Amino acid sequence: MISYQSAKEEIKQAADIVSVVGQFVQLKKAGKNFVGLCPFHEEKAPSFTVSQDKQMFHCFGCKKGGDIFAFWMAYHSLSFPEALRDLAERYNVQLPEKHFTAEEKKKVDDRETLFKINELAAVYFQKELTHPVRGKPGHDYFKKRSISHSIIEEFHLGYAPKGWDGLKQFLLSRKVSLETALAAGVLKRSEKGHYYDLFRERVMFPIMDLTQKKRVIGFGGRVLDDALPKYVNTPETPLFHKGTCLYGFDASRKAIRETGRAIVVEGYMDCLALRKHGVKEVVATLGTALSETPVRKLKGIGKEAVVVFDADDAGKAAALRTLPIFLNERLSAKAVLLPKGHDPDSFINSSGRDAFSKLLDAAPSLFDFYMDQKLGPGTQNIDQKVSILEEILPVLAKVHNETQRSLYIRRLSEKSEIAESVVLSALGGIKQSSVKDRFKNDIKQQFTSVNANRSIGEIQLLNLLLHYPETVADLRGHHCRLLISDPMIRRIIDVIFDSHGNSKTINFETIQERLDHDEDRVWLREFGFRPAFCSDREVKQAVRDFIAKARKKKIAESFKTAMGDPRAINEILKRKIEAAGPFFGS
Repeated sequence: MISYQSAKEEIKQAADIVSVVGQFVQLKKAGKNFVGLCPFHEEKAPSFTVSQDKQMFHCFGCKKGGDIFAFWMAYHSLSFPEALRDLAERYNVQLPEKHFTAEEKKKVDDRETLFKINELAAVYFQKELTHPVRGKPGHDYFKKRSISHSIIEEFHLGYAPKGWDGLKQFLLSRKVSLETALAAGVLKRSEKGHYYDLFRERVMFPIMDLTQKKRVIGFGGRVLDDALPKYVNTPETPLFHKGTCLYGFDASRKAIRETGRAIVVEGYMDCLALRKHGVKEVVATLGTALSETPVRKLKGIGKEAVVVFDADDAGKAAALRTLPIFLNERLSAKAVLLPKGHDPDSFINSSGRDAFSKLLDAAPSLFDFYMDQKLGPGTQNIDQKVSILEEILPVLAKVHNETQRSLYIRRLSEKSEIAESVVLSALGGIKQSSVKDRFKNDIKQQFTSVNANRSIGEIQLLNLLLHYPETVADLRGHHCRLLISDPMIRRIIDVIFDSHGNSKTINFETIQERLDHDEDRVWLREFGFRPAFCSDREVKQAVRDFIAKARKKKIAESFKTAMGDPRAINEILKRKIEAAGPFFGS
């Protein structure tokens, strides 16, 4: 029978972590490693590092790290069993029948059940769309909006007909528990305990995850007229978190990587209309404000974003709200202002792709767009200007890059006709608290540095063992543990020495797995990604030096123990003389 561990090792042999991570993060070669902007936290300079040699990743900012499974789990918000299953399918690795505990298996099975319910619901909506009577309103709507049959099929579009229990009855016919369907977010329950369909008389847009299988994690439903609410989304479930998702991201990822640009629109129909006209690097928000997580994912594969929201006041306001997000995430962003009365859907359908491309090419930076909207003609009232400054200065205070912030301040001064010195003074007041916080963080970082309160000798010993594993056999039997006083380094070196005694294939990954403390694993990754302190030619001499130091330390400790025992002291002196000789016959 295939073991869980052997399947895991087979996946690691088949999968290269640089290739896997590179699908989601823009990586650049930096020496022996690859670096990029971390997908898990806001940062202005790349601290996310991937080692091909070690098949590990580590972020020096947020401290997340680990192997390919750790990345898959963190990026896709999955448990380990789910990540193992995903990667096994991706690399055609067979898993054993029983490889998880009962509790782990239940969690995986529960999520798989929710996925299956979503898939059944998607099938139901698609079938209803093709029904000549029940699906006619949805069919007519898509026809009116010029959505082609190929787009309907590619994006698995559907229709939720009139009635309160169409989907409910369909799921019952497939032996689905109504309580489980409620957990999946496709049904609701009344105060009296009656289950009913969440989506009714709406065209349906399945929302996919970003794994290779492209599974349905939730739905968006749009009304056919001007009724409110215009959109209804799946509620929060174990699979679906609205604030972290972008519609169409699964289909647009390749195009965003190729063009270096992500076009962000407000609605599902806007996204599909642009794709119909060949604009494939497009994603849509889910009727909610854009948040850091999806922008961070866009930043991982694209160089800039272009926000194209409706030309009405609501669309402009939505575009303006994205400015702090893009500034903080340091993703270059532009804003397209459509002609009055248009949204992306209506504009590209009436004017064509070339006209839309011209708007993209002429798009101002999002900051300039913000300034033009906030400080446009007629903004002469001093109270209005003060109000606008109060609104935008906290945003600028979060811009860490001094050059970028200076340019924004100058632009703000020009547009507002307020002296740059006044703007700087006002900004300085806002920044005081953030400066204090950053100072505290700098101090904290100093004390958590990999070298803090640790002797050079013990750091060099660990560095030697990690970069030259062949030295473990020479060093482990010569009391080198005596050279280590730091508890964390001692725990790590103990694992290295003990593991070498059990196996000759000790490597960085194995050491990580055998450490008991998370803080040890984080520190080891951070330390292990640093270069060797000696060259290949210097290794042998380094081993001699450490053995000599260890012998001296052993003799010194023996003297302490033998105090008052002349015979024991003579024996120690004899060993000390012997220790002065050559170690490796050289």
